[in-house]
Amino acid sequence: MQKFQAVQFLRIQLVGMLIVFVGVAQAKNKETHQVWSKVKQLEYPSLPEDVGTNASELAHGLRPDSAMGRHWPLTNIGFFEAFTPLVQPTISRVKSCSKDIVVAVVDTGIDYTHPELKQNIWVNKGEVGPWTPKDLKSTSCRDKRCNGIDDDHNGFVDDATGWDFVHNVPLPFDTHGHGTHIAGIIASAAANGAGVSGVCPNVSIMALKYYDNSVLGYNNLQNTVKAIEYAIRNGAQIINYSGGGSDPAPIEAMAVKKAGEKGILFVAASGNDGRNNDWMPYYPASYELDNIISVASLDQANKLLSSSNYGKKTVDMAAPGLGILSTLPSSRFGTMSGTSQATAFVTGAAALLASQQPSRFDYSKVRSWLLRSSGDISGGRTKKFMTAGTLQVGEALRLQMKEMYGISAPAVAKIQKK
Repeated sequence: MQKFQAVQFLRIQLVGMLIVFVGVAQAKNKETHQVWSKVKQLEYPSLPEDVGTNASELAHGLRPDSAMGRHWPLTNIGFFEAFTPLVQPTISRVKSCSKDIVVAVVDTGIDYTHPELKQNIWVNKGEVGPWTPKDLKSTSCRDKRCNGIDDDHNGFVDDATGWDFVHNVPLPFDTHGHGTHIAGIIASAAANGAGVSGVCPNVSIMALKYYDNSVLGYNNLQNTVKAIEYAIRNGAQIINYSGGGSDPAPIEAMAVKKAGEKGILFVAASGNDGRNNDWMPYYPASYELDNIISVASLDQANKLLSSSNYGKKTVDMAAPGLGILSTLPSSRFGTMSGTSQATAFVTGAAALLASQQPSRFDYSKVRSWLLRSSGDISGGRTKKFMTAGTLQVGEALRLQMKEMYGISAPAVAKIQKK
């Protein structure tokens, strides 16, 4: 019992919690106010003040996407070797991201009204659509999403976009910021001039809230397991998870294993303790399951962050994780650092590869393409720190196209010269 209690407390720590605001894209819209009114009992935590970038610079600066110049990680991971700045494919047969791919973000929730995210939020089709009550005067609700009925019989009432396992309600709204930031790295809208670009714009994001720093007395571990089980039952192909702890939990391991048995890829943060996970594992990233990708974090120079966990046997690959610009609640943008952010880049890349053949998703192939196409960290000695190397989206897509279609894709520069 003591072991599980220890795990519970460790789960409170989310990975990558440094937040620095860089501006506000626009005032809170009506939609956001409506959601906030529904979760008004939850208190938004205090955050650092704006550091100087004003709203007009952020909202109307660089094109085609206003903050693209700040989004160096896309360049580092080779995104622009496969896509133009307008996020159009440059490699033969490569397709843009597909809404048919569902990524479950198990985190602090998501601001699903954010302009950069709202078009990419997963919708439970069984819980939306016109609805007429037997007594028209009994309620003003005329849609399945608010009728108080489990229309799709999945055990959750009105779960139109996911579920809040902390409060046990169908409003997985982010009152912290971390989950919205992760969702933006994965799937924020591209080439709309409004903000940043995700690695896989248009993919469907399922919001599953397991953690809320403003609430005490709930079990993070149990919520994690419930969220994973929800993702399994409701059609997710990929799960992104940023939390963790030093003690293994059998119920969590079984949930992740079950996800693998159902064909789901589990992308997990390796942790921010600056330690070797080979010697001191970090769970769930360190479970010995073949559907897990454990991710370390890099700086702009492709060097392993001193805070990032690593491990020749237990950490698979690395991605950008320092000062990453992404979405925040209330139509804001800001930066965070840590293996959480690195994990989101790998998840986005996995979703992009999965989008090439949505109906034939195979997590083992996607995992293999990502690891075999990875590059070296700056300064070498990659194999000392991880199994594979740094995330390289362009190379992964080329490898995928070669093995799927026999196409040996040239570099983007050669394509552009034709």
